[in-house]
Amino acid sequence: MDWNWFFSSLSQSAAAIVGIFGAFIITKILSNQVSYSEKVNKCRDTLTKCRRVKDSASDLYFNWYNKHTNKRQYERLNDFFEDENYLPPEHYYDKLDFSIFSPRESVIEEIKSSIINHQEQMKIKSEEFRKRAANHQRLNKGSAFFEVTQPRMPSISHFNVEMVSKLQKEREAIDSVIRDTRHHMRLASDMLDSVKGNPESSPQITYALVLVTLLFFIGVIYPLSFLPADPKGNFNLSFSAFLPLLFTVKGIFYCHFQ
Repeated sequence: MDWNWFFSSLSQSAAAIVGIFGAFIITKILSNQVSYSEKVNKCRDTLTKCRRVKDSASDLYFNWYNKHTNKRQYERLNDFFEDENYLPPEHYYDKLDFSIFSPRESVIEEIKSSIINHQEQMKIKSEEFRKRAANHQRLNKGSAFFEVTQPRMPSISHFNVEMVSKLQKEREAIDSVIRDTRHHMRLASDMLDSVKGNPESSPQITYALVLVTLLFFIGVIYPLSFLPADPKGNFNLSFSAFLPLLFTVKGIFYCHFQ
């Protein structure tokens, strides 16, 4: 048996396997780069669309809408105060249509302030009523029966059709931006899931590159290191004899031409 043919055939077979796997890995890496570039472009496009929605939201008048919407509800609040039998502020909040864009806690605090203010005004009105009744009795002592009704807090309503129309248009614009925002939030979430963990940088590719490199040195370079081989088979198969050869001129030529 000619050992030169054996090591040469072994090296060529291993080189063919290395070439096949290397071509596959290179194709996979190029494919991943294309996929990565596409995802980068999609991310940039999604961010651009999100910024457009953000700009649309910045053009809305949330404070103006909250102010005038809540103002109408605060004016209606006096209609719910009956005979000073005040209910919890949360009850009035649920009954009236306050702006959903106003913090609930701040509206509740404002309702509490309205209740306190209404109580104070009712005390003032009651005191004035008591004084008028006492003066009337003193001036008309012994006269016929009289009736003095206790005044109620007047219901204040500044209903403005034009203002209501403006509020409705602003609410429609706000709802439109909210729908766009939710849609782009879903798009951004899906895009984030697609790039999470950097799927293009697969550890399997790294493992394959390491195995191909080992196969190259063990199956290609290592058999070639025995050429030309002694026909009698007198050669050292240990790696301790191979490693010094790897850093020689012969080993450099093997690595270079392979």
